Amino acid sequence: MSNFTITYSDYTYIGKNTPRKDARDIVTGKATFLDDFEVPNMIYGRVLRSPYAHAMIKSIDIEKAMKVKGVHAVLTHKDMKPEWKMGYPPQKLILDPHLRYVGDFVAFIAADTEQIADEAMELIEVEYEVLPAVFNGVDAAKEDAPQLYPGVFENNEIRPGWEFFQPEGLYWHLQRGDVEEGFKKCEYIVEDRAEFNKMPNPMAPETPGAIVKYKGDNNFHVWATSQGAYICKLFNSFAMPDANFDVETFNVGGSYGNKQSMTAQVMCGALLSMATDRPVKVMQTKPEQLLCFENRLGSQIEAKIGIDKEGIVRAVKGKWFVDTGAYSNCTQGQVGVGLGEAQLIMGKCTDWDFDSKLTATNRTPAGIARGYGGMELNSCLNLLLCRAMEAGNFDPVDVYEKNYISHGDRFVWRDGCLWKAHSVDYKKAIRATAEKFGWKDKWKGWGKPTWVSEDGKKARGIGIGIIGNADAGEDNNECYIRINPNVNDDGATVMINMDVTESGMGQRSNLIKMAAEVLNVPYEVVDMTSPGTGVHNPNAFGLCGSRGTITYGRAIVNACEDLRNKLFTLAEPILHVPKEVMILDDFGVRSKHRPEKYVKWKQLIPQALTVTGYGRHIESFGSPSVMVTCVEVEVDLETGKAEVVKMTNGTDVGQIIDPAALELQLHGAIGASCMDSATFEQNITDEATGRIMNGNMIDYKWRTFNNFPEFTTTVLESQFDTFQFKATGIAEISGGASAPAVIQAISNAIGKHVTEYPATPDVILKTLGKL
Repeated sequence: MSNFTITYSDYTYIGKNTPRKDARDIVTGKATFLDDFEVPNMIYGRVLRSPYAHAMIKSIDIEKAMKVKGVHAVLTHKDMKPEWKMGYPPQKLILDPHLRYVGDFVAFIAADTEQIADEAMELIEVEYEVLPAVFNGVDAAKEDAPQLYPGVFENNEIRPGWEFFQPEGLYWHLQRGDVEEGFKKCEYIVEDRAEFNKMPNPMAPETPGAIVKYKGDNNFHVWATSQGAYICKLFNSFAMPDANFDVETFNVGGSYGNKQSMTAQVMCGALLSMATDRPVKVMQTKPEQLLCFENRLGSQIEAKIGIDKEGIVRAVKGKWFVDTGAYSNCTQGQVGVGLGEAQLIMGKCTDWDFDSKLTATNRTPAGIARGYGGMELNSCLNLLLCRAMEAGNFDPVDVYEKNYISHGDRFVWRDGCLWKAHSVDYKKAIRATAEKFGWKDKWKGWGKPTWVSEDGKKARGIGIGIIGNADAGEDNNECYIRINPNVNDDGATVMINMDVTESGMGQRSNLIKMAAEVLNVPYEVVDMTSPGTGVHNPNAFGLCGSRGTITYGRAIVNACEDLRNKLFTLAEPILHVPKEVMILDDFGVRSKHRPEKYVKWKQLIPQALTVTGYGRHIESFGSPSVMVTCVEVEVDLETGKAEVVKMTNGTDVGQIIDPAALELQLHGAIGASCMDSATFEQNITDEATGRIMNGNMIDYKWRTFNNFPEFTTTVLESQFDTFQFKATGIAEISGGASAPAVIQAISNAIGKHVTEYPATPDVILKTLGKL
């Protein structure tokens, strides 16, 4: 921990709203997105997709397609090298004769226009052998289930654990303490089952896409809609291990954690570019994004939870059945995070036996999405924890307050290592959120509505959910910060060399604020290099997940400190005062106690040269975050329709960096695979064909901006000892507590336990015994 601190009251930019650096370009349409960008000599790639959930290609004829004027290449499985595989571990040929989901790749076409490519696609003649399919992770693990990877995985069970995340040993089974001894300490023990298995779509507004240019010698330049250039580079290097990818990104039109590796788009573009020696653009249509792009993983859990007479969880035993769809992108990492988040919620529990089983099915592949596995597991586990609370007639606010992770508690994170929570304590945040919502006045007890209409046709219930994430400190990254004195005056510009893609949340601007704060320069003179993995940037994992505030912030502040120390060293023989009493001021160095002793940076830095500071963040999981959500839901007992009428979100961010950005992140808890996953967001699969039936913007239900419930927030700033600005940040988990809160509220309104997401009208009516 650095000894550099800034007193709260001394902040110039931190905790205050500042105009985003990209604001004017975005509102005037000048900001560059992938669809605004062209590469000379560029052509277009399209994909012929499987109409079947499970099939073998018996024969494929591309002769007619190749004769279409403007077609440059048509690639099939016959053109693949055996090591070009997707998934982790590498399991599925990029173009494979064995097709495993509706929308799987049959052929890649490159043409002068997308329209020509689509015309050629219609002329490809394919003979299929249709195979039996399986659409449920539990069923897929049975011995008589159709086999998706015969000879590779037994009973469709994909190899668990991920070496990249877990270099000290693969981790997928949480075993701590003695779970049977733990249950002996429990006054109340419950056992139940829940599922979050409809694999909703993260629904980022901008569709996934990439432009790929083959540069020879297995080198590729990629421009992609990914929110993490290095992750895009890394995952595509897994898929094509003999290649090197230099990835560049622009503004990303929303990602919701979903547009990361972009393997399908990049591999299609790379193979077509290599075949044609032309840059190839591959952009999914909105229907393709809805029908064929990566969805949330499916979850079914069975768990036994024990709680003592004080309301402390003492033992947890269970199994998590994870449906990864047709192939696993990085689901093993998601499993690790999910198991970790469970321990944050039940942070005082030291006795665990929680296993996971990862299976492939004939559904659209699951991939990285906001929540990264933790939301899916804990949306289910929260419901079962509620059963234990109900058995002891505990108020859930009291139980969450007593159990949530705090300073000194230990937990195993996704790396399989035991970590200790440092500094954080969220009791005040939990209590403050409940008070803001009015919990004490509304709470009537388990299975009891807060209000029933006079005609008895409608009832309201309340619920509370909680979630956390230790990925606030996830992944190593580094940066350089350079001072470049102006030529015509005594000022300077400051450039941050760091790979940060802007995907809508204003993170680039917020990081620039940190540098301006430490160097005590105007916000306007600080800028950041364009995002990408090129030589102008050191490696960084990108703003995927909860990371950003701590990981990037620490690296930037450390670089500023290094830069500051270099300037103080240069100033020491001129000012004749020790470094300890120097400050940065007005593009120069000044003595704190004798302000007349002052020297400009321009005098310290040799003519035509610059001064550069270096900083880095080393992965650390000791500062988990929190999000608490209280909701009131009204249920129509005749139709089964449930509607959220009031919602309060609460957290403790340690220190607010930018109030406007924080507010928007908290509002993001309502849509896109967050609160609405509890009531209507889902992919509806026709199990006779394996096709998604609601793959359009009308039938796929999601909340519009004019349909928000009453929404309030409470945010504490406890100044945790995390990094120099004492912030933990909040982003990925802002919606993770809302779905279980809604299901809990519905259960209380109707007096029956709902254990299935989403609680659509048919689910509620079935629970009520009316279907």
